[in-house]
Amino acid sequence: MATSKSGTSLSPVVIFLLGAASATALFLFFLTAATRPAWPELETASAQRRGEAPAGSASVRCSTPRANGTAGAEAEQHAGVAAPPANDEAAVDGDGESEFARMLQAAAMEDRTVIMTSVNEAWAAPGSLLDSFLESFRVGENVSHFVKHIVVVAMDDGAFRRCRDVHPHCHLLRPEKEGLDLSGAKSYMTKDYLDLVWSKLKLQQRILELGYNLLFTDVDVAWFRNPLVHITMAADITTSSDFYFGDPDDLGNYPNTGFIYFKATPRNVRAMAYWHAARRRFPENHDQFVFNEIKRELAGGEVGVRIRFIDAKDVSGFCQLGRDLNRIATVHMTCCIGLENKLFDLKRVVEDWKRYMAHPLWERRMGKIGWRFEGGRCIH
Repeated sequence: MATSKSGTSLSPVVIFLLGAASATALFLFFLTAATRPAWPELETASAQRRGEAPAGSASVRCSTPRANGTAGAEAEQHAGVAAPPANDEAAVDGDGESEFARMLQAAAMEDRTVIMTSVNEAWAAPGSLLDSFLESFRVGENVSHFVKHIVVVAMDDGAFRRCRDVHPHCHLLRPEKEGLDLSGAKSYMTKDYLDLVWSKLKLQQRILELGYNLLFTDVDVAWFRNPLVHITMAADITTSSDFYFGDPDDLGNYPNTGFIYFKATPRNVRAMAYWHAARRRFPENHDQFVFNEIKRELAGGEVGVRIRFIDAKDVSGFCQLGRDLNRIATVHMTCCIGLENKLFDLKRVVEDWKRYMAHPLWERRMGKIGWRFEGGRCIH
């Protein structure tokens, strides 16, 4: 039997109303989507990419870490502490601090290690210590790549100008005391000499605060092989030795802070501040003497750093010179007073290394090629 079509179909009026309602809902959906993202997370991410604060949230202000304040966000991330102030008097402005931070980032190795040395105008002059220092990397064995990781700290305008002529990473550090002239060849242990060697210490602390490991090397050190292989991550501080007695953990060894490595740890930030503060207890002495006096305090008590000493046969100096050139990594002009004497022997050491490397490998391995002692100023 046939059935009526009206029993199974919607009336035209109902169809019209449903179509109008669907069109209205679709229009409202697109209108809402055009005014704000469908997901709050997308709005937040979009705002963050534009450098804006998300709608409805408190405004966010990014600030540059201050040179003369506590550690910034990056320091808190890597060091985990709010460190004591660093270099208040010698602080640079915010733009200068940003520039210094960018320089560290550009110079750092993959593990965030930065090599630092310091010069004044006399040490940076053409033909002086800085030139011989950089030459040692060129003639050394697989160490030339370390040059790009060196930040040269200039202690005066003349040193800064000269540094920029020969090296990509140069930082001008103003002296802590206004009007202090650090440009000349300072006589050992004079007041100007002491101010010179102490001025760099707060900047070293700042580098640690910013989360970078620091290897400080004096500019009268010749680099011939990679000395980092003699640095252990088990220690907070690894230092070279003026006199080494066989045990790397023996605090009876005499340190030389002209080649010293600091891990970027909260303990080391505290140790650096403690070291600088100890100058008041030993006002007539340089930083290395004070470090030797307080090394047991640093290793114990509230600071609690582990200090390790490098064998002087590997990372060496004139105080206890390593004789085996097959083993030597660096040579420091220690136990040598006066710029002219240091420079004379540094050039001779570099020439001796060149002579050693000019021989075939089999002959070098025999161990019969050594330093020239006759005619030297300090080498012995």
